[in-house]
Amino acid sequence: MNFLPFVSVLLFPFVLLGLDWPTYGGLNRDHSSNETGLRLNWEEEEPEVLWSIKVGAGYSSVVVSGGFALCQGNENGKNTLYCLDTDSGKVQWTHQYPCKKSADYFQGGSRSTPTIAGEHVFLLSHEGDLYALEFKTGNVLWSTNLVKDLNGVRPQWGYSSAPLVAEDKVIVQTGSEEGSLVALDSLDGSVVWRTGNYGAGYSSPFLRKSSKREIVSFNQFGLVLNGLSDGEEFKKYQHTTRYGINATQPLEVGDSFLISSAYGKGTAFIEERKSSFGAKWESDAISCQMASLVKKDQYAFGIHGQAGARARHATLFCLEIESGKKIWEKKGFGVGSIILVQDTLVVLSDEGTLTLVATNPRFYQELANFQVLPGKNNWTPPTYSSGRMHCRSSGGTWVCLSMKKSIP
Repeated sequence: MNFLPFVSVLLFPFVLLGLDWPTYGGLNRDHSSNETGLRLNWEEEEPEVLWSIKVGAGYSSVVVSGGFALCQGNENGKNTLYCLDTDSGKVQWTHQYPCKKSADYFQGGSRSTPTIAGEHVFLLSHEGDLYALEFKTGNVLWSTNLVKDLNGVRPQWGYSSAPLVAEDKVIVQTGSEEGSLVALDSLDGSVVWRTGNYGAGYSSPFLRKSSKREIVSFNQFGLVLNGLSDGEEFKKYQHTTRYGINATQPLEVGDSFLISSAYGKGTAFIEERKSSFGAKWESDAISCQMASLVKKDQYAFGIHGQAGARARHATLFCLEIESGKKIWEKKGFGVGSIILVQDTLVVLSDEGTLTLVATNPRFYQELANFQVLPGKNNWTPPTYSSGRMHCRSSGGTWVCLSMKKSIP
């Protein structure tokens, strides 16, 4: 454990607002925003590019809070976290550290998304370096390494989940047999508790909406619930895939969860029972490799398919959650990603096309589309905050688009 002096600072005015997107998947890590004002009519023009910047290769998504946006990328054997002013795109500060590109059947680069929590930023590398930074300056407050200091076992494609911050704890998946889920003190990085012996997943842990005292993790074993205060394991559901890859975010539906993976496993809608979880239905006809499902009313929307030679056969789909019935599907997005902005799906294809789609449960209804990113294997979901759509490519192009309705 490497402790650096913790300097007391004046209260810095970064307060999480309803428009902020402070961590992977947004405020609730469900890739959804209730922000109003997304413009849907683009017949005569395309969104204005407010600014763009190259940040290095990788798949870290963009996080936004208090008028500042952060994203990390990899170049020349180093990861760099960029903090930008959202209005101008001007770099406020950077944090750079040694990190291999680690290309393994894809371009490689950064994986994990930073998490903004109050005056601090928590940043994880795919090699296991965890940093606590001062949001105002990027100064390092403390650091540790999940492998060297916590006996973690790095998953094959590297640590990818974003740190979860709750009640002055930073929760991370280490994959250690001596505590695969670990809570650290957010002020100094000391261990508060550790629990479990599951392999680290690529999904990011989150607090359960129906019980903010429970942590939901989707690791190499499957879905696991733990207590926030002490890490006690409450319930689990096995959903094991080839290569140990569970990468999407579980979708919370009341007291149930909809989970999906590729690699021959598929999807399960599981309900909470007295002392365990049980499946309402399971299907190998629906498999989401990386793009997390989003929910509107009683329907879920996702991308079925797997990267590689058959990516062009992947489909965007609408699913009736209770029955598991697929209502419609549409090809053309590859293994892209989805977020939900109020009543609209924002779909970013793996070749960089941004498409707005209505959450119509009866049929596919496209509203607009435009090319926004270069390259391929663009698997990082967009971020929407304060009328700005942030998109980043696997090669490191970060584009900020103005997509809010104009004021009459």
